[in-house]
Amino acid sequence: MKALSEPLSPFVPWSSEDRTPLKEVEASGPTGQPLLVDLLRDPAAVTERLLDPQRVQAVVLGSVGIIAACTSFFAAAATVARGKDAWWGSAGLTSLNVLMSLAASLGPIYATSILLAARVPLARLVAALLASAATGSLLLAGLASPLYLLTRLNSEWAGPLMLTSAFLLAGGAAGARVHRLLSLMAEQVTRKALGDSAATLSGEDAFRVGILARISWMVLAFTLALGFWAFNALG
Repeated sequence: MKALSEPLSPFVPWSSEDRTPLKEVEASGPTGQPLLVDLLRDPAAVTERLLDPQRVQAVVLGSVGIIAACTSFFAAAATVARGKDAWWGSAGLTSLNVLMSLAASLGPIYATSILLAARVPLARLVAALLASAATGSLLLAGLASPLYLLTRLNSEWAGPLMLTSAFLLAGGAAGARVHRLLSLMAEQVTRKALGDSAATLSGEDAFRVGILARISWMVLAFTLALGFWAFNALG
C-alpha cells in the first residue's frame, strides 16, 4: 500500500494546483542490508528508506524496537552497577520516557519547518526522528559495558562522569544524525523533482534547510539527553 499525499486543511482556501496530488518519490530498491547496519553506517541508505512509502513503516517499527531494547539494556546495566535490584522497573520506564521525549521534540521541529517554508511531511519527520534516536540508542547500549566497569571501580567520580558522558554522546549522535538525514532528504527530493541526479539545493533552499537541520539537532539532542537521564531518578 502506497502512502497518500498529506491531507489539506479544510480551513485554508487551497487553489486547484495545490490540490493536485503530490508525486510520490520512487524507491531506488532495497539496500540489501538490515536496518541496524544502515543506522550505524549509511545515512544515505536510511534516507532512501524514508523516501520509500513502502519501507518507511518498517523504519518506524524497527527504530522503536531498537530504542526500547537499547535504552532498557543501558538502564538495567547502570542500575545493577549501582547495586540496586529493581532494574526491570527503571529499564521499562526509561524506554517509555525516551519515546515521550521524542514526541516532545516533534512539535518544535515541525513548527520550525513550517515557519521556514521547508515543511517536512509529518510521517517522514517522525520516521527520521525515530531513526536518529535509534542511532543514539545503539551508541548508548555500546557504552553500557564501560559504564558498568567504571561504576564498579569508582562509584563516586568515574561512574557518574561516564554516565554523563554517555548521555551527552548519545544525544549528540542522535542530533547529528537527524541533521544529516534532513539534509540528504532535501537533496534527494530536489533531484527527483528536477529530474537531475546531479542537482543541488539552491542557495536559498540550502539556507532554510540548514537552519531546520541545526534546530532539529539542538532540540533532539537536548530532549534525548533528558530522556536518557530518566532512569537516574527511577532507578
